[in-house]
Amino acid sequence: MSQPETSKKAGATFLWVLGAFAGFAVLFTLIQAFNESKQGFDPREQERRDNTAEILKAQTENIAKLGLNDAAKKKAVFEKTLAALAAKPTGASTQVVPGSPTQLKQAAAAAPAAAPAAPASAPAAPASPK
Repeated sequence: MSQPETSKKAGATFLWVLGAFAGFAVLFTLIQAFNESKQGFDPREQERRDNTAEILKAQTENIAKLGLNDAAKKKAVFEKTLAALAAKPTGASTQVVPGSPTQLKQAAAAAPAAAPAAPASAPAAPASPK
């Protein structure tokens, strides 16, 4: 029996797949280059750059007003804030998570109180004229 010639065929298939992949990559690059050239000019680009510069300037001024330009001052403020937060006593949270046992208990307790009570002596309906 002779050996089947699959080794040559497998190599050729690999090369065809590799070639197809490269072809699609080139096609994709050409389409992207063509579409990128059509993007055009953004008329609000300068306005956006001006806004960014204004915001950065204001942030820099605020940091300078607070005296946080120096790394040592930043670290001191951070450590002071951290110490203040650590000294704060921890307590029970007042925030209720929907679906939690606390919320279900509150809902059950509030349900009977929310129902309107019927008056003890309800006035009789007026008689209809005959």
